[in-house]
Amino acid sequence: MVTVRGLCAASIVFCTACPDKETESASGSASNTTEVPTTSEGTTTDATATTTSEGTATEASATTPTTEASATEPTTTATTGEALCEVDMADFEASCDQVCEVFGSCDAEVDPAACAENCKIDTLFKDTPACLCSGTAWNTCRGALDCEGSDAVDLKAGSPCFAEGAAYLIHCADCIVQAEFLAADRCDTIVECPDVLGVAFVCQGGTCSCHDGEKEFASCRDPGLCAGMDAAALNAAASECCGVPF
Repeated sequence: MVTVRGLCAASIVFCTACPDKETESASGSASNTTEVPTTSEGTTTDATATTTSEGTATEASATTPTTEASATEPTTTATTGEALCEVDMADFEASCDQVCEVFGSCDAEVDPAACAENCKIDTLFKDTPACLCSGTAWNTCRGALDCEGSDAVDLKAGSPCFAEGAAYLIHCADCIVQAEFLAADRCDTIVECPDVLGVAFVCQGGTCSCHDGEKEFASCRDPGLCAGMDAAALNAAASECCGVPF
């Protein structure tokens, strides 16, 4: 199990040990991310531009190729659920102080001031409101734990700050969300952050269930979305049922 001393405070790489306790970072660096290629279903869009010169109108249209979706073809989409919150960089920096105090109180080798300073000067992995919000929440959640709770932090369901850590990765890292429609009553969607997080939402037999790669941790009634083959609707249902943004 990865302990709090093994987690650079908001690092994208949940390493077993931070490289240097004196310069331990609470936000990590973009160079630690793992690039994962993503694919998306092609769609047809028509863009028509009209220009007028000396009373004469001319039209130019551009059409992208069309890819037909099939019931057995997975559909990969960008992550949804952009988090909206009232935090700003000052709040994020305060969360750095908070979580680094926990690091320092739980491990004498960690300098809380150096940890917090590195957290504040490092950048988040994506310059988006969702990343800032979830990064702040991830630090704040762990900053409220005692040493025993911090040692139990892991990106598995049931561990402290699981939802906050999952949301942080999904909003800040290069994760993929892939929906797959297998039959009118069977479909699933998976969110994957390479080597760190994998959560699946599976619907069949009238029930949908959430899995963290090791066990089922939540379930809900199948809303009947498989037949509709609507990836956005399926991901929204998964987010509500699992408490993790798909």
